[in-house]
Amino acid sequence: MTCDHYLEQANSNEKAAHSLEKTYPDWAVTICFYAALHWVEYYASVTGCDIEQEYPGKSPHESRRDYVRELASQLRNNNLRNAYLKLEEESRKARYLQGLTTDAKVYYTKNNFKVIDSFQNLQKIRVILSS
Repeated sequence: MTCDHYLEQANSNEKAAHSLEKTYPDWAVTICFYAALHWVEYYASVTGCDIEQEYPGKSPHESRRDYVRELASQLRNNNLRNAYLKLEEESRKARYLQGLTTDAKVYYTKNNFKVIDSFQNLQKIRVILSS
C-alpha cells in the first residue's frame, strides 16, 4: 500500500466515526482507533519503516504498539503514545465489552465524554504525525 492510501483511509475512517457519533457511539470510538492506526501506518510508510519487519510481535497490533512507543520516544512526545494506547483501550472495550456491565452503545451514550476523548486523542495523533 502507498502512503496516500493510508492517509485516505485515516480520513475516511474519521468521517465515518463522526457520522456515527450520535447514533452508534461505540462504533465511533472503534473507528477512531482505526483512523489512528492508519495515521501510524501512514507515518511509518512515509519514513520508510516496515513496522511488522522492524518490530516483530505476536500480532500486527503488538508490532504497531511497539513502533508507537519507540516513535513517541524519538519524537519526545508522550502524547502520541498515550493517545494511541487510550484509543486502543477504548476500542477494545467497545468491541469486546471489556469491563462493561451493559452493551457498548448504552455505555458510550451514557459516558459521552469517552467518545469526545476518542476524537480528541485522534486529533492529537493526526497533528503529531502530519507535521
